[in-house]
Amino acid sequence: MQLTSQELAAEPSAPTPPARADYAEQALFTRSPFNLWITTALLYLALVGAYGVAAFLSHLPWIVQTPAGAVLEPRARLALVLSLIVCTVLGMQRYSRLKDLREAPAIARVLDPGVSWMMTEGSAKRPWLVTGVGLVLGAGMPWLFVSNNRGPGLGQALAVTLWFTVVAMLLSALFCRGVVFTRLGVRHAANVIRNHLTIDLLRIDLLYPWGRSAARSSLIWFTVSAATCLIFVSDGVSIYTAALLVVCAGFGVWTFVGGLGSIHTAIRAAKTAELDRVCAQIAALKPVLDSDPAAPARFQALLAYEARIAAAPEWPFDQTILVRLGASALILTVPWFGQAIAGLVVERFGHLLR
Repeated sequence: MQLTSQELAAEPSAPTPPARADYAEQALFTRSPFNLWITTALLYLALVGAYGVAAFLSHLPWIVQTPAGAVLEPRARLALVLSLIVCTVLGMQRYSRLKDLREAPAIARVLDPGVSWMMTEGSAKRPWLVTGVGLVLGAGMPWLFVSNNRGPGLGQALAVTLWFTVVAMLLSALFCRGVVFTRLGVRHAANVIRNHLTIDLLRIDLLYPWGRSAARSSLIWFTVSAATCLIFVSDGVSIYTAALLVVCAGFGVWTFVGGLGSIHTAIRAAKTAELDRVCAQIAALKPVLDSDPAAPARFQALLAYEARIAAAPEWPFDQTILVRLGASALILTVPWFGQAIAGLVVERFGHLLR
């Protein structure tokens, strides 16, 4: 990722990445006069407002009557969820970026001077091609959102069809770009870790910013997955939705562990090399323990150092980071608890109106 001029001013000690184009997803937030959360909320209101206009032009209601009572019209409910998914993707990406920028100086301390650990959109050979493929794929999917047995269909609800087409293209483009840039980011990070990372086995805590960054990547997955689960929450909790939660949680944990795999490998290699070196020195001292007065003290020091190196953590995170990861995984349960609470509130409110 490339730093903007405002972000560089905020993080003067961060390494300067190549002067290439910033991620397009960040443009809305860097140009907004508001902070992250207000900008995200305004974006959500804009998307929902645009659907409201489309529904008005297509003569689609927001509320329909069912045998169970008044509920949101299925397409209106889906529009609310899809708008939330778009805002969640963009908002969480921005949140993770700002946190990474805050920790950039700490990460730079364990890298060779002048090395940028942030990848830019220009690292992709044809970023416009990735976006174009996503837009084309999304343009063919509005029927998945609009087709419904109740109310006007695709041909009659033209404005709503257009809204769903635009949102489908946006989501598809974000998905394609996310897949490609995540793959490139993992490759870039592995190259930086392999060639430019300095590992101090006595100070593994210096690598904890990498662990926090990986935890934020998992948080993005958990949050986006929770927003996506809202599409299925009306079916209630079943063996299928439980399986969906397990799969989403598994992917989130895999994102965390997989993102730190290269550092784990580097730490293990450094430990093996250092222990081999110390063991060789210990073996060389054994024959002279009785003849050299300074040998016993050096021998004890080497044994203590060997124990310290052997006990060094092999993963760049501590219990605090693990607790954060576990807490973020609980976000996946929010849709179902929220559905239950909302249903209870609606039921109580309905009794009051009677």
